[in-house]
Amino acid sequence: MAHFIRSVFALFWLASTGFLCFLAYVVLQTESNPQRLVAWLVLCALTFISASFLAYNIIFGHHEREDSASHNPHQSRV
Repeated sequence: MAHFIRSVFALFWLASTGFLCFLAYVVLQTESNPQRLVAWLVLCALTFISASFLAYNIIFGHHEREDSASHNPHQSRV
C-alpha cells in the first residue's frame, strides 16, 4: 500500500510539474506587462517548490534515522 501511495504522489508531482511548465509557457507568450509576468513566474516557482517538497516528503519520508538522538528527553531508547 505504501508503494501505491508513493506512486500516486510521484504521478501527482509529474502532472503538476507538467501543468506548471505549460502555465509558465503560456504566460511567457501572452503577458506583456513585465510586473505581471514576474508575478506569474514567481507564483509558478513557489507552487513547484511546494509540490516538490510535499512529494519528496511522501516518497522519501519512510527512511528512519536510527542513530539520531531524540530532542525529547522523555523518549529515551531502551
